Formats: sequence, structure tokens, C-alpha cells
Amino acid sequence: MRYVVKTPRFQLSNEQVELAKRLGISQDFLRLLLGRGMSEDSLYDYLHPSLDKLSSPYEIDGMKEAVERIKQAIANKEKVLIYGDYDCDGICAISTLMLYLRDKLDVFYFIPDRNKDGYGISVDALERILAYHSPKLVITVDTGITAVEEVEFLKSKGIDTIVTDHHEPQERIPDCIVLDPKVERKGFFDLCGAGVALKLVEALGGREEARKYLDIVSIATIADVVPLKNDNRIIAYYGLKQITKSPRKGVKMLLNQESVSAQDVMFRLAPRMNAAGRLNSAMKVVGLFLETDYFLLRTLTDELARDNAQRQELCEKAVESAKSQLAGINFNDVGIIVLKSNEWEAGILGIACARLVEEFKRPTVLFARTDDGELRGSARSIPQVNIFELLCSLSEYFTGFGGHAQAAGISMNEDKFDDFVKAANKSLLDMRDKLDFTHEISCEMELPFDMDFLSFAKELELLEPTGYQNPRPTFLVKAQGLRFDRIGFSQHVKYVAKNIELIGFSKFAPCLAAKTGRVDFEISLGINAFQNRESAQGIIQTLQFEDVDIDDDEAIRMNLHQLDCEGSANLTQTTVNRVEGWLKEPFGTAIVCFSHEEYDNVCKASEKIKSLPVLIATPRCLNPENCVVLCPADCFDFSFFNRVIVAGHPLCEGYLAKLQKESNEIYSLGDCSPKPISVSKDVLRKVYKEIVNVSRRTPKMASPHKMYAMVCSGYKTSESTFMLALKIFDQVGTVRINDKGFVEVSAKSVNLDDSIAYRNVSKA
Repeated sequence: MRYVVKTPRFQLSNEQVELAKRLGISQDFLRLLLGRGMSEDSLYDYLHPSLDKLSSPYEIDGMKEAVERIKQAIANKEKVLIYGDYDCDGICAISTLMLYLRDKLDVFYFIPDRNKDGYGISVDALERILAYHSPKLVITVDTGITAVEEVEFLKSKGIDTIVTDHHEPQERIPDCIVLDPKVERKGFFDLCGAGVALKLVEALGGREEARKYLDIVSIATIADVVPLKNDNRIIAYYGLKQITKSPRKGVKMLLNQESVSAQDVMFRLAPRMNAAGRLNSAMKVVGLFLETDYFLLRTLTDELARDNAQRQELCEKAVESAKSQLAGINFNDVGIIVLKSNEWEAGILGIACARLVEEFKRPTVLFARTDDGELRGSARSIPQVNIFELLCSLSEYFTGFGGHAQAAGISMNEDKFDDFVKAANKSLLDMRDKLDFTHEISCEMELPFDMDFLSFAKELELLEPTGYQNPRPTFLVKAQGLRFDRIGFSQHVKYVAKNIELIGFSKFAPCLAAKTGRVDFEISLGINAFQNRESAQGIIQTLQFEDVDIDDDEAIRMNLHQLDCEGSANLTQTTVNRVEGWLKEPFGTAIVCFSHEEYDNVCKASEKIKSLPVLIATPRCLNPENCVVLCPADCFDFSFFNRVIVAGHPLCEGYLAKLQKESNEIYSLGDCSPKPISVSKDVLRKVYKEIVNVSRRTPKMASPHKMYAMVCSGYKTSESTFMLALKIFDQVGTVRINDKGFVEVSAKSVNLDDSIAYRNVSKA
């Protein structure tokens, strides 16, 4: 992993200092904005979004013709079909046009079933519709730019078509009225599908009319991951205000909160809206905006919540299944992850792809097999790879595809799968350096640890709404000697200073080492309000150690989980030269040490090993970049590494047996025989007695460390020995501490040998 700081704290010119004063912002915030590529002239409009700055709908080619045809349909009271996509964008686009048109003509809508009809418009779906309805005009939303044959089919039936879409056009576009800003790419062309529908409403009814639907279109704009700049920023900004001030009944029921942010839309609202279309039909979701009856909306929102829970379960299973397919492969030969399964639901593959991209830092394509034997899949990508351009170059393998730079949908015959995997990997590995697939963390700026974080955090709220191409920033903060406190008995920690509170979720073990060593933190910055007092709060996203400084007692505490393992191991000896040979490739080798001294020794033996990133206790992601793992936690997954090199002494042989079982190949570098820790029954009796006494006075403990301080204040016992005693007592049932810190003590007679941890230690 490496940190990249996008914007240095460069010296501002006198003119820029004056600009910051006129805008009422700090110099650091001005640096941030300029570092994002904004021109000085555009900053006021960015900081103060205005509906007056929305672009004209007539910048989109075909708008005049579309308006004339729809006005003709209104005048003649024609029957009109709105055909939309099954995702959040399509649902919002349909809802916008339905609300505008439903009192003007006979209009109905259709959303294809993802599993039966596939992506986009299909002749089969149109034939089913025409068997019951006779529209004179079809308006597509969020789909249709590739529907050349389907438009010809409608034309043969005497039906006109208006395509409104925002996806990338291919060589041929349909022979009809087309509204897609990406065809001619004039003005601002990065609208979502609902954004194009909003422009059509504005052209038909004026800006004040279009303003009524900003709340709906803002949901699609955020959820469809289009760039939150220019028109999109204005739509999202005013749409969110509208949702907060006067939410539609269905949205209010679904979110059940007063204030709504872009993050609420992205992570709470949109997943629920998308869930129905991922599992079966999204037709019902339009009712979220069209219905006003309380009982109908309550039934609908309850259904969407259940659909979302089912979607989460299916997605989790697909991700775990994909991981099992990836375990053991050589990631040095993988430029793109391409997998298939009969067990996956096509509708959840986009989310599963995104999860795998996040974990393995590679473009990912996942396919599900349909009933007719075709493969239907989703693709997601990393910023360095335009997945749509890649797929265009490999289009001979597909029966259909479409999408954007970072996401796409694909269908193909299964007999093309293996050839596609080889061709896609070759193309990417020829095109990109393997280091593009390593864990690079881009931080907006480096901030000094003594700055006024609260004032800066307040300025950051001016960036909202944040999202694609206007992200919530993270910052690099360098510090040394931070003594974190554990939050209760959880794995979370916090550090409180006068100017900031740092919170680390599930980062207890890594943050132990921060009390003496120099550490780089990637943090997101926000405001914590408690009892009418505001303070700056930094949420630790990642951390990396500039130097490793863990004392022996800390190392033992971090390694105590090893005592839960039993078994024997037989490791193959290797050499430094052989390890350095493996390190010539960037992926696949993990070197494991169990103490600071062992890490120092292996660094002295090899400069290449010394240059590797150090992971303390937990992985940052599953991408198997070469690394040193110091005191690996029980949850550390080595299955994606090609080899594990043990360069130290575990607490027991059972842990080596566990590593050998979970690793593809395992080697020892030097002497790796176990070095058990020791404890006597007298010490255990003394600790148990003190726990009984303390728990009578204080039955609820604040944290393990504070419990240690209370129990062992009267005599000298190391914290690692105390934690070992707690582990042994828990295993034999004499002392139990729940996750809220309540202590339950039993006076029953026990056999210490019933504890696997006790069996694994030396008896002093």
C-alpha cells in the first residue's frame, strides 16, 4: 500500500489569498478546491449552486423534435408507453415522466424483468406489451441507445419512438428521435437517465415545472454514480434540500429520518429501490413516487425492505463463492477478474463486482447462467481502467453489452467464456503496469496534526453533496506517540486531543503500536456534536507505520489467539535468496513475524524484505500484495497468497498447523520452533481471586486495559499474563465478560487442562 497526496500545501499567490478572503474560506480549503482542478472563476458557482446556472435542455440534440412529437401526442390524447430500465435511475426517470404526463394523456409504463427480459429493450417484451396495449408512441428512459432492431420493430407496427438515454452510443444509433447527450457531447453531457428525462420535462413545461421533480432526479443522480458537478451538482443540491424539507410520503417512510444526505441516498435509499429489480420486477417501485395512500405505501416500503435483506444475503453468498474461486490463483497473472457460476443471481452481480474490485483492486466481471444457457453479467472497474473501452475492443465475444467507464452489463454465449478471459487478461496486462493493481490510497491533502480541525471540518460541509468526481475527501495525518484507548470490550479505539478526536473502527490491534511509533493515518474529517458542544472527529480509514515499535508484552497480547490452535506442522525450509526471487513479482508472498525483534532480524537479512509494507495484525484488503505481517490476527486470510514465509517463533505449534492448512504453500525462514509463554497456577489463582473481589465492587468494566489496572494494581503481573488468564478462565467457564463489560464469575471447581490455551503454555 502507498499513500499519494493529490494536493500539496503549496504557496498561494497574493491574488489567491485575496480570493480566499472574498469567498470567505480558509487558504487550505482554497488549496483543496484548486487541487481538484477547479478554475478560480468557477469557485463561487461551485460553493453557491444556483438553478439559474442549469444548462438549457436544447443543448441536447433532438430536444426540439422530441418536444414537438410529445405535444402532438398530448393534443391527440394518444396512448404512450414509457419503457425504462430496472435500476434506481430508470425508476426515477419513469416516475418523473409519469408524474408530468399522466394528467395530459393516456400514459403507462413498463420495466423489464432482469431475469426474463435481460438488459435494455427486447422485442419479446415489446410483443407481450403490444398483445394488450396499443401505444402510438414509445418513450424510452435510461435505455434504448443501442436498441436499433427494437426501434425498427416498433416502426414496423406503426409506432413512433423517442429514445432518451445517457449511455455511450455504439456505431449505429436507432432510427428515431434520440435524446442522448453523449451522442454529440455538446455542453454538459454527463447527466444520468433521469437527468435527461428532467431536461425533457423542462423543455415541455418550463424550469418551474421541472423543479417539482428535482427530489426524484437527485436520487438517480447520486445513485447512478454520474459526476457530481455542473448540472448534476445543482440537481443533487436542491433535490436533497427538497427531500429534507418536504419529502414524498414513500421516501419518508423508507428512510424514516429528518435530514437526508447524499450518503443516505447512496447507502440506504438506493439499495432498497434497486433490490426489487435485482431479484424480480421493479415495476412496483415506481409506486414509491406515484402513490399517496398510506397503507399502500407502507406495504410497498415493507416489501422493499424485505427485498433488500434478501438481496444482501444473495450478494454475500456470491462474494464468498467468488472468493473461493480466487483462492490459490497467481494474482501476478490476473489483470481482470472474470468468474461465472450457476448459483448466482444475475441481479446482484453488480454489487458483488464492486465488492471484489474494492478487495482485489482489479476490474471484475461476474456472470450468471440464464435458463437459455446464455451468460449474463456485470462489470465494475478501477479508476485506471475504462471498462467500456476495454469491452468495446473485445465486442466479438458478446451478444450484447453497454455501460460507462466504470460499469457495464454484458451477455455472451458460454462457449466464448474461456477465450474472453484469456483475451481480456492479455489486453489488460499488456496495457497496464502490474503496480496499477496494488493498493494505492489517494489522500486529498496532508494536514498538520496541530491545525484547527474543527474550522476546517465545517468548511468541508461546503463540498456537499459529495459523490463521484466530487468525493468526500480523506487526509493524510502523520503522528507519533498516540496512546489510543479501547472503546469498551470492542475492537474499536479512540484518541482524544484538544483539537481532534480520532476513532478507529476494528483497529484495536494496529493502533496498539501507535503509542511509540511514527504512523501515517488516512482520515475522513467530520463534526461530532455532543451536549451542545462541537468537536472535530477524524475517522481512521487506513494507517501505515513509518517505523515499527511494538514491545514484547504487546506482541504477546496480540498473539494470544494462537493458543486456541492445536496440531502439528511440517514446514519446508527456504532461504533469503529464494524469498528475494519471489519478491521480484509484486503479488503472492507474505512474510510472517511475531515480534519486533523478529522483524528487525529479517530486515537485516534482506533489504528487499525491509522495503515491504508492514501490516500489523489485520489486512487492509484481500489483494495479496507482497508484505510483512507482524502478529497476524486470527482473522487474517492468507488463502490468496501463493506462499507464506514464517520468519519467527509462534506461541505454539498448533498455530503453524493452522497456517499450513490455510496457506497454499508455507515455508520457514530460519528457526521457527514455538516459544511458549509460561504461567503458574499460583498466578492464575491470584488473578482469579482479585477478579472476584473487584467484580463485587465494580461488576461492569470499562475496558480490558482498565480491568487489568484495577485487578493487578496491588502486585506485579504483566498485562499479557492477565489477558492469558482471562482467556483460560473463559474457556473453563470460571470468568465470563460480555461485550458490554459485565463480569460473571463462577465458583465451580474446574480442571485447567480443559482449556486449550492452558494446554499450550508452559507451566511455571
